[in-house]
Amino acid sequence: MKLRALTRRMVLSGTAATLLGLTSLGAPAFAAEGDANGKTVEYITFGLQYEYQVAMVEGMKKRAEEAGIILNVIDGKGDPNLQVTQALDAVTKQPDAIVINPIDATLLVAGVKRANEAGIPVFIMENTPPEGDFIGFVDFDNVAGGAQGADALGAMIGGKGAVLETRGSVGSAQAQARNKGFNDQMAAAFPDVEVRSLNTEWAADNANKMVLDAFTQDPNIVGVFSHNDEMVRGVVSALRQIGKLVPPGEPGHVFIVGLDGTPLALDRIRSGEQDATVAQDPYAMGGGGILDMVIAHFEGRAYEPKLQTKPYIIDKSNVDDARNWGNLGK
Repeated sequence: MKLRALTRRMVLSGTAATLLGLTSLGAPAFAAEGDANGKTVEYITFGLQYEYQVAMVEGMKKRAEEAGIILNVIDGKGDPNLQVTQALDAVTKQPDAIVINPIDATLLVAGVKRANEAGIPVFIMENTPPEGDFIGFVDFDNVAGGAQGADALGAMIGGKGAVLETRGSVGSAQAQARNKGFNDQMAAAFPDVEVRSLNTEWAADNANKMVLDAFTQDPNIVGVFSHNDEMVRGVVSALRQIGKLVPPGEPGHVFIVGLDGTPLALDRIRSGEQDATVAQDPYAMGGGGILDMVIAHFEGRAYEPKLQTKPYIIDKSNVDDARNWGNLGK
């Protein structure tokens, strides 16, 4: 099959997206009827408590409406066990396609296989199940995102000292990749930096409690890298509670680098509460990525079944750039 770009709409907000090329995802040959209008899609989200995920849904809804697709959004609520039930329920509705953004992809194998048996095409975002067939996959270069976080934080702290890493859930492939990228790059580029990883499970409340404990044990920690910007809320609150929320440029400032590029993160960068974030674009992944794959499938067009978006650093120097998805509502 000749390789093609998905469509001219692949990147809605200007962030670069890189195609990884045509791959066989073990997908069965589902028949497409040549028209997306009127088709139904069940989308099981990672969880709508996260700004990034809400923005992804907004982009998908807009693209679905343009194509005449009926998109049913199901809130995964950050609960991997709930997603298992949701995936099985989605199959019983007999939609024309199912899109899943897994929290723990291993747990979703049964749901994916049930969809395969029912002849319903499956599209996956960010975290691939080890078994079962799917015909489209979109993710973010999480290893590179973690590495960019290490480069930014390592430079900020002068290449020495102890830093915290507030992590995503243990069962999340995204969190594992961000952890690997961050720790490998920090060890290679800044060998005098000690990384202390905290299993904060994507949650701001967990980050708050565990960062408080970490600073109680060692008040000389100089920086924090967070696997998402949502947990930075908890980090900032913890530093404020113990009098460590010192403005940039003043002695004792604790450097904070997040990941996502949410509107709140950009506001914190402007105010000095957060120093940087690693951007990942939900519109490129959702409306301009996975939904374009779904539409191409419905229309019987060739498409690249594997897409990956790339990270970049947002700090004080470029926080107001129009390409930052967190500025789209401003």
